[in-house]
Order: sequence, then structure tokens, then C-alpha cells
Amino acid sequence: MPINILSQETINRIAAGEVVERPLNVVKELVENSLDANASSITVEIEKSGKKLIRVSDNGFGMDKKDLELSILRHSTSKIKNFDDLSHVSSLGFRGEALASIANVSNFKMKTKTRIEDFGWKLSIYGNKDIEIVPWSGAEGTIIEVKNLFFNTPARQKFLKSNYIERSKIISSIEEISLANQETTFKIFSENKSIFSTLKTDKKKERISDVLGENFARNLRNIKVEHSRISLDIYFTGRNDSLSSRKYQYLFVNSRSVNYPKCLTHCIYKAYKSSTLFDRHPGILIYIIIAPSEIDVNIHPTKREIKFADENGVYNLLFRALKNDLILHIPSQIPINLLHNNMSNYNFKNVVENYDEILPYPTTFIKEKAKSNCDYEYNFPKQYINNSTSDFAKQKEFDHEGFCSNIRILGQVFWTYIIVENYNYLYIFDQHAAAERVKYELYLLELNNQIIKVQDLLIPEIFSLPKSTFELLKANINIFNEIGINIEEFGGNSFRISAYPALLGCVSIKEIVKTIISDIEEDKNIEIYQRKDKIIRSACHASIKAGDKILSIEAKKLLNDLFKCEYPFTCPHGRPTVYRISLKELEKFFKRK
Repeated sequence: MPINILSQETINRIAAGEVVERPLNVVKELVENSLDANASSITVEIEKSGKKLIRVSDNGFGMDKKDLELSILRHSTSKIKNFDDLSHVSSLGFRGEALASIANVSNFKMKTKTRIEDFGWKLSIYGNKDIEIVPWSGAEGTIIEVKNLFFNTPARQKFLKSNYIERSKIISSIEEISLANQETTFKIFSENKSIFSTLKTDKKKERISDVLGENFARNLRNIKVEHSRISLDIYFTGRNDSLSSRKYQYLFVNSRSVNYPKCLTHCIYKAYKSSTLFDRHPGILIYIIIAPSEIDVNIHPTKREIKFADENGVYNLLFRALKNDLILHIPSQIPINLLHNNMSNYNFKNVVENYDEILPYPTTFIKEKAKSNCDYEYNFPKQYINNSTSDFAKQKEFDHEGFCSNIRILGQVFWTYIIVENYNYLYIFDQHAAAERVKYELYLLELNNQIIKVQDLLIPEIFSLPKSTFELLKANINIFNEIGINIEEFGGNSFRISAYPALLGCVSIKEIVKTIISDIEEDKNIEIYQRKDKIIRSACHASIKAGDKILSIEAKKLLNDLFKCEYPFTCPHGRPTVYRISLKELEKFFKRK
């Protein structure tokens, strides 16, 4: 096959595709240019989620005619002059490809004026052809209009998502950028309606509250660390405010929002190891100011990845800061309760970092995709399988009804586990996992029979969400209503819940809904039936919790209900509900036989 030399037009369109994949990329590039121009106010306007129109206006220092002409040429930039400057980049954009790439796949206009000139200039370009520059009368700053994005690259248009997904991505990006730049006012308009707004402030926590919600911001703790050529400003949740997802984890380096390097993710979870349950996550925003020569921001076209020259140094600073604070806030007393015996509280004087070293059984597990009926299955190491419920669960002749009629409930330990004796076995039931399985299957039964029993709220629960999350819940509101959670929009970014399934009991349904929508946000592309099941599982998570006191009669009913289930040996998420120990195993351990 002969080798061809590509035309300049083809080269330009390929380059454009590397920079501009969707409307989000255009918005992000233009907003970062505005920030580099020292804008204190930035407004983003979109139509059809940016597919029809993107307009970004700022009050930055603008450009004169000469710079305007150069700005749309490939590899033209005001941020660097030569290769050596790449090791000292302090601006958000620097490659000089953004405007040229955007102009290649859209109808492009730019209006700009500097402070010292009497008038400004307007540049118009159609698919990077027929460039026109004329005088323009306007205020200091820059306005860029991008219309009919990808009009000349229909293949790329075809791969765009629905309007609400593309709009949600734009909102999320601006939320993220605004968290890193609290000294700038940000506004977003969609179809001429305001959908996001946050005013400039000199306080990070105030900006966090505006964007992520007052409830989240209120519980954040703050640590500041200064060391040599790096400073860390950390806002984070404590052990009692952990979250159901990783949604509220942000890293900002020199005001640039970037992905967490694996080393820092490991650092955070190691610091939280003894402070957060295995299925919960910390909320954490880390602001790092570091000498530009100490980082590499040029390892990915979207500038989302970053490398630290002294990775270990950053790791150690962050770990010590978090660990020291979290240790100070760990309760020293762990209550243990038995239904039939009163025991004094145990006092742990030392904080043990690695529990696996002191416990006879492992506290860790391996998550794998489940083959049926659950998100994950837990695979215990082989040496513990004989003591687990695997053989117990596989007994085809197992008599559920007979088991429940002959058990002797000994009590509850650690406010979490129900201890049961039956014949020559001791059983330990996880009360939360068991209750979750019961509610999940009852919920499915009511849904399949179309007889969901709902309870009306005397006072409806009203709550608000960040705009990007609001859009996601709005798009899924019918699914919630189909499964008995009656939600409706209530103005602004708010929703109102008037009823929910009675089987969930006395719960804060708005908190459940907020948790569910955060879970869905992490995987927006799952099928509708999977999304519905995910909502039901998450709703059932608000069952009897670890830490709830449970009476003997309640425990007996729970176990009776559990063994009426089709899958009694795991919760809906795959965790085991029961652990079995035989009399022979105990006698062997105590050297009786």
C-alpha cells in the first residue's frame, strides 16, 4: 500500500479531534483561557448542551488586533516561548492548539478589547476558512462564540451523548474549575436560563459550600501544611461523615483541577484505614501550591494527569497530616452490648493501624464481579473457606423452616451481630446484611406484583442538589416514581418527596435519594433496568444498621424472614449474611478432642 502525504486540512481536523471531543472540551479550554487572562467574572452560555452554541464571555485583559490574528494559528501561544519554558508553566493553557482546533470544527467568532484601546476587534471564521477581522465596539475582555460544533465532522457528532449528559458534563467541569478559583465569579446559562452561579469570594470553604452544598461543607475539617517549596490546604470529612461514593474527592495543583495520581489515592485510603468503613469513602479536597519546576503537567493532551518530581515527599506530607488529625478524632471507647448480659465498655488505649496482624481472621476481602444477583461477590482466602457459610449455603437438603423453629438466640454482640445456637453449630448473623436482603426481595416482590405500598409524608421532604447532580436526578425522576419514591421538581435546584415505600420504615428518604443519585452518577451509562435495580438496592441499604440495638423477638423474626428469601446467604451487594462454626471446630481449638 503506497504512503500518502496528508493534506493540511486533514492534518488540522485530526489535530482538532485530539483536543475537541465534545462540547465540554470547548467550554473547558475557553474558560481556562479566560482565567489565564485574569478574568474576575466568566459567563458560559450554551444551547442544545453546546452542540448548537457555546458562548464564553469574560472581563479579562483582552487582545489587540495582532494577537487576535495570531491566536487562531496552530501552536501560537502567549504562555511559553521555547521548550525550556515547559518546565516552568504556571498558566492553565499553554499548547496553543485550542482556538485553532475549535475553529476547525465550528463556526467561530471572537470579540475582544484591551483596556488601553478605544475600540476592539471581531474575528469571524467558518471552518477555518474565510477569516474576517473588523472593528468592534464593546467592553474590555473577550467573548468567544462557537456555533454548530462538528458541522463538518459528522462522525464525531454521532458519538455525542444525549443533551442532558453533555450538559451535565459541562456543569460538572465548571463546578470543578470554580472550586479551584474562588476569586472568580462563574455563571452558566442554558437556553437563556440560569443553571449555575457562584460569586467570587476570598474563602475556599464558602466556595465549597456554594458548589457542593452547605451540608457537606459544614462538616469539613481543614489542615494547612507548609513545607519548603510546597503547601497543602486540605478540606476533608471525618469518620462520622464518610460518603457512599468517591464523588467529592478533588485535587487542585496550582489552581488546575487534575486526577488523583494512584499514589495519593492510596495515601488517602491508608490514612483513613481505621477511620472509615470498607464501603464508605472520605470527602476530600486538596489544594496544592508547588513550584512549577517540581511538577510535569504535559503528560496528557487534556492536562488531567500530573507528575510530581518528589512523589514520596508529597505522599508523606499528606499522609502525616491526615493521619495525625484522624487519630485525634477516633473515639477511645467501643461499646459492646449483649441482650441478656450487661458488659462494661472496652477501652482501647492504642490505635492499631493494621488490624490484619492481630485478628485471627482476615478483615480484607477481594471484590470481583458477581455472576448473578449482586454487584460483587466476596472471595475469602482458601484457608478460611471451611469455616465460612459456603458448605452451609450449598446444602440442598437444608430445612429453613426447621432451622428457624429450633434455634436458640444467645444475644447480640457489638450491636452488629446476632449469635445463634442450633444443634452442633454456632451461627453469627450480620444483622444489617440480613435485613438488607429481606427488604430487597420484598421490594422486588411488591414491584413485580405492582402493589408497592407507600406511606405519605405528613410534611414532604425538600432538598436541593448541585446543578450537575440536579440534571441527573431530573433525567431519572420517572424511575424513582415507578418504584414508589414520589419525587417532583420544586423550583430552582430543589426537589420535593411526598411519599416512599412503606417497607423502608422510618428513614430520611431525601438522604437515601441523594446517596442513590451519587451512586448513579459514577456510572451514567448503565441500562435502565440496571439503574432501577441499583436504586432499589441502595434504598434497602437503609435497613437495620450495624450499631442498632435489636431485641430477641426482633432477631427471631428477622431470621425467619431471611430464610424465606431466594438468596438468604448474601446481602443484595454480595456480602455474606451468616458465618458458621461447628462444635467440633471449637472442641479442636480448645483441645477437648
